Amino acid sequence: MYPIHMKQASRFSKLKQDGIKISMLTCYDYPSAKIQDACGIDIIFVGDSLATNVLGYAHQNDLNLQEMRHHVRAVARGIEHAYLLADIPYAASRDLTSIMDATEQLRQDGVDGVKVEGFKPDVFKALAASAVDGWAHLGFTPQLIEKPSMQAKDSESAEQLVAECIQLEAAGAVGIILELVPTAVAQRVSQSLNIPVIGIGAGLNCDGQVQVWHDLIGLETRVYKHAFRQCDAHAAQTQAVKAYIRLIADAASDEA
Repeated sequence: MYPIHMKQASRFSKLKQDGIKISMLTCYDYPSAKIQDACGIDIIFVGDSLATNVLGYAHQNDLNLQEMRHHVRAVARGIEHAYLLADIPYAASRDLTSIMDATEQLRQDGVDGVKVEGFKPDVFKALAASAVDGWAHLGFTPQLIEKPSMQAKDSESAEQLVAECIQLEAAGAVGIILELVPTAVAQRVSQSLNIPVIGIGAGLNCDGQVQVWHDLIGLETRVYKHAFRQCDAHAAQTQAVKAYIRLIADAASDEA
């Protein structure tokens, strides 16, 4: 049995009550964690997008728990102030027992919370009695839905989403991430809950936003509609490498 504890995420509900937006970014390594933490990001999130963005896998479901733990530990070393959240990888989410076992291992690596995809009230009841916060992920859930698509587009599915979010809060979830949900539906969910709702591709009326680090800084050449791109790191790094190659070539010419 995992020990009952005072939840670390209670401060985010307070931010919601005070109307202060919550910032969340994915992170996969120590130097990026140091940057994000020093800038004051509220939640640093080791997402299973690690699989495709860093490890070169074709799908995030290819990620295993030990790979996730390796990167969680690296990120944790770079954090002094931020809250550390991590995904439960698909391979470790077969049932309640495997999820709780993975949660305990990630707790040992330094996480404050874990994110679980899908409507799983039993999981959040168990997490509520554990030493780790439970965050839900509804709407488009990449582990469970093959192709990215807008969810809860009609009244029936919107009502179901709102009802599921209310049930997950009652079960003990401390926050909910909504992905690819219409703005009006996401806003309704936020207004229906006391816990924070973090959006990605769900409009700006949520209690906070989450972005993928690589999308924010432009480390990938693709640009998603919902990405808040702030710079072009891919171009900057490409230019740096080319300049280095020229430098080496020029130095060799000078010596000759």
